[in-house]
Amino acid sequence: MNDLSKSLKILVERYPGTMAELARQAQIDRSSLYKIMDGKRMPNRAQLQRLIHALGLNARQAEHLTTQYDELRSGAQAHRTDEALYELLQTAMRSRDNLMNDVLAPMPRSEADLEAAFTSRCYQGYQAVTQQLHLLLTRYLRSEEKRPLMLSPFVGERALSSILIGAFSAEASPKPVWHLLRFVTNNDAQENFIGNVRTVSRALPFLVLRSMQYEARLSCAPSAGPLPGLLMPVYVLFPDVVVFMDLNLQKCICLTEPSVVQCLRMEFSRQYLEAPVIFSLASDAHSFEQAMAFGNQLLDNETEACYMRAQPPVSKFIDMEMIGRYAPQALAALETMPGLADYMQAWLTAPYEFYFSEDGLMDFVRTGRIVDVDASLTGPLPPEARRELLLRMRTACENNTAVLRIVSGEAFPLDPHITVTAFRGRSVVFCTLSDDPQEGFCREYTLRDAMLANRLADYMSNLKDSSLVCTQRYTLEYIDFCLRLL
Repeated sequence: MNDLSKSLKILVERYPGTMAELARQAQIDRSSLYKIMDGKRMPNRAQLQRLIHALGLNARQAEHLTTQYDELRSGAQAHRTDEALYELLQTAMRSRDNLMNDVLAPMPRSEADLEAAFTSRCYQGYQAVTQQLHLLLTRYLRSEEKRPLMLSPFVGERALSSILIGAFSAEASPKPVWHLLRFVTNNDAQENFIGNVRTVSRALPFLVLRSMQYEARLSCAPSAGPLPGLLMPVYVLFPDVVVFMDLNLQKCICLTEPSVVQCLRMEFSRQYLEAPVIFSLASDAHSFEQAMAFGNQLLDNETEACYMRAQPPVSKFIDMEMIGRYAPQALAALETMPGLADYMQAWLTAPYEFYFSEDGLMDFVRTGRIVDVDASLTGPLPPEARRELLLRMRTACENNTAVLRIVSGEAFPLDPHITVTAFRGRSVVFCTLSDDPQEGFCREYTLRDAMLANRLADYMSNLKDSSLVCTQRYTLEYIDFCLRLL
């Protein structure tokens, strides 16, 4: 029972009438009123005001209840905000696995199957609608088309899932995707923020799709949903066909008239290009040199940041003397990569917080592979180099010269291919590492929202005091365990 419900219970006990009379005067269902008094339900502000009026409270009593309500609501919103940020990080880390594990209806293989996508214009039922979407998506991805796929702000979780799974399973050259995301702007800033974080989370799986060059721009509106009465607010604009769907993907209509398709795409383009960019791909096929140049733009001794990734930042503890001993080939790279020395120095002194996993640390101990450095520069480090780096990392952790914490694997599994970094006051960077050298070193997406970056950095920083992150002592003990293995 919270303070508000305790106060209400005392005041209700003093009420001269019955509970039924009070519920009737306050226009609240009697069962709901009992739940409010027991702390099982929180009233909205209008219900609280009606209760205050029905109980005949004076100004001081009303102010006391209102203050308790605001404090309770603020705490509940803070909890929901943390849940939304946790969901965002989980979505980013699990995107690859979720896409690989999802069951997809059989995709068409022949050109005849793809052409059959146009035998009808109307489809009913979730399976028929999603199958049609898969057909059109496969046809688009296999084509030589360079014009972007356009997604409406109301493409919800179901439609996005269908598009994502279809794109993940397709073999195609990368295609541009333009997506309008809708952020809500009204008087309830905290609730808006929670909703906006969840909007961003739904788009994150696009970041791991190599068949998509994803970009999102921001559309602001007073509400998250479409206008009342709009029957088919969900639309996907292919270069030669437009698909309109309802929110539940139970019905869809395909329009193929060239003039109609062109008109709709022109109108979407106008709105899209006038909107500010919120998600952008830094480069589709980063080489290490490109990644380093991108990093030099972000690394700043005055900018605080929080990193979350599987492997600890062992490269942060490498200096030039160590490179000379264990990776002399990297010294030669200084001549061809003039920004490498600056990058290493900035990385060495950056005041960042790092959250990593036991598995990521153990992988480094066993293989000597550093995930954020091109393998051609260092190669697998010998055991003595791994030991020296672990000792340096342990010293930094023990002396608090760097925040280094192990994330609980059960509560927060980290993907070894994905890094999430929140730069305070600037942006959030999602980096996907590649296993295939032909696909480049990595891909990096930037989320350009300073408020979200600040809140995410605060959340990640506060994790070290939560059950999701192991203590400093445990982190040191696990590093000691790894040292014994070497």
